[in-house]
Amino acid sequence: MPLIVSIPLMSRPIKKRLIAVMVTSTLALASTGCDTMRLQSTVELPDQFTAAEAVANEPEIAWWNSYGDVVLSELITRAASENRDIRMAMERVRAARAGVTISRAAMLPNVGAVASASDSGNGFNGTAKQGAPEMQSLSGGLSVSWELDLTGRLRAGAAAAEADAQTSEDQARAVRLLVLTDVASNYFRLTGAMRQLDTVRAIAATQEETLRLVTARHVAGLASPFDVERARTEASRAQASIPPLETLVAVSRHRLAVLMGLAPSATAELTPTKMLVAVPEIQPGQPANLIERRPDLLALKSQLEAANWRRQQASTEWFPRLFVNALFGHQSLEMNGLDLGSARFNNVAGLLSMPIFDWGRTSAINETAESMQSEALLRYEDGIMRALEDVENGLVALRDERNRAQMLQSAAASAQAALGHAESLYERGQIDLLPLLDSQRARLAVQISANDSQTQLLLNSVQLFKALGGGWQFFEPTSSSAVAPAISQTQTSTNEVSS
Repeated sequence: MPLIVSIPLMSRPIKKRLIAVMVTSTLALASTGCDTMRLQSTVELPDQFTAAEAVANEPEIAWWNSYGDVVLSELITRAASENRDIRMAMERVRAARAGVTISRAAMLPNVGAVASASDSGNGFNGTAKQGAPEMQSLSGGLSVSWELDLTGRLRAGAAAAEADAQTSEDQARAVRLLVLTDVASNYFRLTGAMRQLDTVRAIAATQEETLRLVTARHVAGLASPFDVERARTEASRAQASIPPLETLVAVSRHRLAVLMGLAPSATAELTPTKMLVAVPEIQPGQPANLIERRPDLLALKSQLEAANWRRQQASTEWFPRLFVNALFGHQSLEMNGLDLGSARFNNVAGLLSMPIFDWGRTSAINETAESMQSEALLRYEDGIMRALEDVENGLVALRDERNRAQMLQSAAASAQAALGHAESLYERGQIDLLPLLDSQRARLAVQISANDSQTQLLLNSVQLFKALGGGWQFFEPTSSSAVAPAISQTQTSTNEVSS
């Protein structure tokens, strides 16, 4: 149970000596054990990424501009300001900042007004009771209460709240980065699906023409019914590939609209850039820079900082807490209609509270804080490892997909040339229908794979930018001078789209 010592009204010299003794003893006890171990990450980062050469250049902040697609830049700019997930995250930041104010206010004196009024000696019907005096009392004043933060408990709590607010800000940045990459990914899925749809429709039209040609040859007795059915099968198969692609186009449009805070139908008329977007060369920078730019790692670091402060706050539970209360006011009294006058009153009291035996409560508080501190450190170190893994995976995936896209583009060109030869030979009657259909199937499969690879290459580049953690800085309320050129570039792109 806590030991409580209070200071009632007493002579001023005795009161001063007792307060001095309490303060001195509390400071002496607090100075012996308030310092607690602050945990920091001991993870050693490599000098460079395994899948990339060592470069000094940092990845571009406004990385979406490196694709050269003004429509993409406009979508990202709008989503950064209108997306509801980002706005909800900013509301959480506002609440966390209010929590900092609450924690800091606990370190300062609390001043309040008190007032009371009483009327005794009257019955319920307003008439005086026989033999009882009528007394009316009115008083008012100011009350002051203050916990002197001798052990640093309140300061540690305020610092933990500040770290929590920083965590909320970093988490909001992580949400912003996620939204930006979602916009880019869905935009590239949309452009890829539209490009694939054009390819499939063109191939379907070619196979419909083949079916018409085979049917005409059948009427002339130059082709069998079997040839006609095989041609019809390939034409139907090509047509069947169109509806899934139309679905993907619609879904991607709907997702883009929602990411920008609009109704799903708002992007029905969105016209992406027709040109083939080139994947930029990405400079990953150094592994150590991830800790400075990845918002999820910044949030984990802030969480560790908060846990360190709460561990220090928990350690102060072993030491005394000193409270000072004061009341100053004025009271007037009236009895049986006779004004007895008014008087001032004041009262100052101090209270010293210290745990002696609390059934393990204080030990449990410290054990909980220590466990949370260790967990926060492990979570931060695990986040660093996962961030390195994300970048390494992104570099490998982008490199390999780039090679695959080049080979598929070469194969698509060869398949197109082979189909041209097959059509020419079939028209001259030098081959039958089967080689022609095989050439058409090969061209369809290779061209679809090439288109998919190009889309996947763009998606992998977005994932790598996401793993590197940049882009959120561009939309910070106060941007650094290094970001200013990128801002001007995006504003120019947006104006071009608007015009």
